[in-house]
Amino acid sequence: MTTNSSGAKPYDEEGLMLSVDTSTVSMTAALSRGGRLLGEITLSAERNHSLYVVPALQRLMEAEGVKPADLSAFTAGVGPGSYTGTRIGVTVAKTFAWTHGLALLGVSTLEAMALGGLEEVLDPARPAVPESTDQTAELNIVTDGDLGALDRIVRRNEGGEPLTRWVVPLIDARRGQAFSGLYEASAAGWRCLIPDGIRLTAAWAEELLALAGHHKPHQVVCTGDAHQHAQSFLAFREGFEGGWTETNFAFKARHVAELGRIRWQRGDTEDVYGLVPNYTQLAEAEANLLAAKRT
Repeated sequence: MTTNSSGAKPYDEEGLMLSVDTSTVSMTAALSRGGRLLGEITLSAERNHSLYVVPALQRLMEAEGVKPADLSAFTAGVGPGSYTGTRIGVTVAKTFAWTHGLALLGVSTLEAMALGGLEEVLDPARPAVPESTDQTAELNIVTDGDLGALDRIVRRNEGGEPLTRWVVPLIDARRGQAFSGLYEASAAGWRCLIPDGIRLTAAWAEELLALAGHHKPHQVVCTGDAHQHAQSFLAFREGFEGGWTETNFAFKARHVAELGRIRWQRGDTEDVYGLVPNYTQLAEAEANLLAAKRT
């Protein structure tokens, strides 16, 4: 990542941040200050993200009496995911950042999904945020405490539970494919083990099983569109010796905000002209295999 060259505001511990992700069937947006979530809107409207994302952001700011000039940063989920959807969120973020001189942060949609899915598994008592499916309804704001999912996960390890957990986020890409990556939470912290990409899920499950046999994580959490690829992971579940948890978690903008704030604090801001969506593609060998199966 590069430093934003547009005169963006420097890191502010109490700075106001807008966050948005439009890479999946859910349009999700959040307003946060420091580690506090001020408001969040999530709407299931895959084909209408362009209609709802700006009104959602306006609604969030109006509810808190915030004007664009009061903002300090904007974080966008950059995918991978829907080609058109991802582009919408990134374009809105870049426009806001350029117009108002905000720090611009780009985070992986899959990483945000992985973080949220693991938090849901480890802390099921935290209230779930409802998701509206009525595209004509007023955009209702939901607030639910602080951010800090990573801090809570780390504290579990510090509190006598030094377990290694793998998180496999999945966004369905049709025809036996999914956007996915591999993330790990352990006593060493949070890290990406295998970068995001689009994969044939049956082959991906075989690769993960081989890796798990070598590294032996205590638990694997499959999240996102897990139910759509359950058959592909059947052999994994049968062959894996550790714990397996599957959750169809639909990630929220709060996790995009948390990852963005961490990057902002590190100074990992984006150039407002250079940020692009992650339009990941199948590796050549996988693409050839898929083409052969279609003939």
